[in-house]
Amino acid sequence: MRTVTKTYKDGEIIYRQGEDSRWAFEVLEGAVELIKDGPDGQVVMARLKAGELFGELGILDNAPRSNSARARGAVTAKAIPRDEFLRQVEADPETALKVMTKLARRMRSPEGGDVIRAAAYKSAAANLPVPVPSESAPMPPATLRIGRPLPANLIGERKPNFMEKIFDAVVKDPTQRPGRKAKNPAPADILILVGKLRDDYEDIQQKLVLQALDGIPGVRAVSVDRDLTKFLPGLSDKGAVLNDDLMKRATREARSWMLDQNADLLIWGNIDSTGRNIELHFTATASSPGERPGRFTVLNTLSMPVDFYTDWVPLIRAVTLAAIDPRSFPQGRIMRSALPAIVQAARAMGLDPSAAMDPAERASILFCYGNACAACAQLEGDRSWYHTAVEAWRSAIDLAGQDQGPLLGQLYQQLGLVLQIIGERANDAECMEQAADAYRRALMHISRRKQALDWGLVKYRLGCVLYKIDMAIGDDNALREAIHACQASRQVFNRYTHPIRWSEVSNTLAQILQVYGDNVRSMPVLEYAVKCCASALQVRTPDTAPLQWASIQNTLGSALFLLAKHTGEWGYMRQSSEAFRMALMVYKDHGAGRMAIVTERNLQRAEKQIHASHEQQFNDPVWAQSFNIADETESYDWQAFLNGSDEPDARIDEVA
Repeated sequence: MRTVTKTYKDGEIIYRQGEDSRWAFEVLEGAVELIKDGPDGQVVMARLKAGELFGELGILDNAPRSNSARARGAVTAKAIPRDEFLRQVEADPETALKVMTKLARRMRSPEGGDVIRAAAYKSAAANLPVPVPSESAPMPPATLRIGRPLPANLIGERKPNFMEKIFDAVVKDPTQRPGRKAKNPAPADILILVGKLRDDYEDIQQKLVLQALDGIPGVRAVSVDRDLTKFLPGLSDKGAVLNDDLMKRATREARSWMLDQNADLLIWGNIDSTGRNIELHFTATASSPGERPGRFTVLNTLSMPVDFYTDWVPLIRAVTLAAIDPRSFPQGRIMRSALPAIVQAARAMGLDPSAAMDPAERASILFCYGNACAACAQLEGDRSWYHTAVEAWRSAIDLAGQDQGPLLGQLYQQLGLVLQIIGERANDAECMEQAADAYRRALMHISRRKQALDWGLVKYRLGCVLYKIDMAIGDDNALREAIHACQASRQVFNRYTHPIRWSEVSNTLAQILQVYGDNVRSMPVLEYAVKCCASALQVRTPDTAPLQWASIQNTLGSALFLLAKHTGEWGYMRQSSEAFRMALMVYKDHGAGRMAIVTERNLQRAEKQIHASHEQQFNDPVWAQSFNIADETESYDWQAFLNGSDEPDARIDEVA
């Protein structure tokens, strides 16, 4: 059967949810909506225009239709029968590439709320490791799910099906533009390079490391006939100190080596000045975001005795795998199947290093093992791993000397992240207080000038956890400190160099300001919250980041509602209603049901107040006004605000 061309009238159903998938379609003219039945009625999952495919998923996996397709206006579409479509995909590389390109575009599209994005990316790409409930989803799980779990005995024992091949093809390089050939697609297995170690004569220790990594399913470890330290002036000297400049240069050089061989990790290092221990460093191809618990950097050093015995093998394996950031679904499945069992086997050595080692060396082992436990928590979703990580990091902090400032800064940062996750999940105010204390201690060791991004992230997370503490126990002092922390973070992540992060911080700051302004009945504070939202909306748009845009609109609506409540100017209430209405529309269009319910309740409250007020005056929306607050914090004395001014309203009014 050949392809046929069909025409549809406006609103006509092309196929219905639950029907057999017998045809794939390509839009020739007009537009098509993909709709899905939800608890609140039909939700528009995607809107397709000329040249786009739809209905192909059911063809590929031979499943019933997961949504309905409806013509939007007059539509002309090419209908391709199932057998013909599969034949073209298998026989014609251009057709297969077109299918994968369409899937990739749809998954990366801001409107990609369809089945692919919801099923494959909702729990992995959209969730923050330390969630803020006001973002696109309230309190998402802190675990990072990559692919589907497979028993260890299935690794390498079955071939991927056709759908898995397509998914693997389109996620190998998420930054690649559709249609552009990837230079180094991520392989299905994991490749680890083990470089020469400085002062390792006859490469005996390098060979021992290679032997320790041999036999992990899906992992290959190969030697590199080069010593990274010799490529960096100043690092090849005995007793060299890894300062920030050397760390950055070592990372760049290591990644250039891995790029040549399309590897995932480089292990490099040296034998220490005493000749007793090996010091191993781990550099991954991809850099983990600073907010991922268990993030490895050049500062993470695994110290082991020279000519180490077999008891050290599980620890070497655990730390090596935990330092890898999977670049594809198959690699993620390998990590999930292998890492937890290996980390469990290394528990005794990781939590109780040999007393024959000095405190700094034992601290390095505890730090690395804690990172491995945090990685297991994300892969398995088992919170007990987080508690083990906290135990390891606290022991490392007790052993680390005060002269190891950068190391202590990272330890406290990781400790704060995990304590925040634990505290938020259990609504444990005491645990969140401990997280805030860890962040404060991290800031004592992290330099704003040398490690600006880490400093800004810690400030932001401090503001978030203090906000949660206020929500749990009601503490205006925590709110004041949270405002200061977020303002400081915005000085690092400004709208020009880091616009996405800046808008996120601005939205969080607006939430904190509106709570504080409501508590102290300060109109200038509430007005400043509105301005923060208005400026964030200049970065986030409904086209590029619809759910984040809706979150900011929801925050804006809340701030305007409070302004109307305290000032009696009900024009603010009309603007609040409009902000809630726009947020609700986006949430419904993208299937964010829980946030849609919350926003709809807010909208109903605002409209109820409007009907009761008999106010007819309508002011221009606040977001339509021009606000110039890009540099408003430069001249404002936030420390005076924290210390408690006699006239806090007037001081904030100067900012506004």
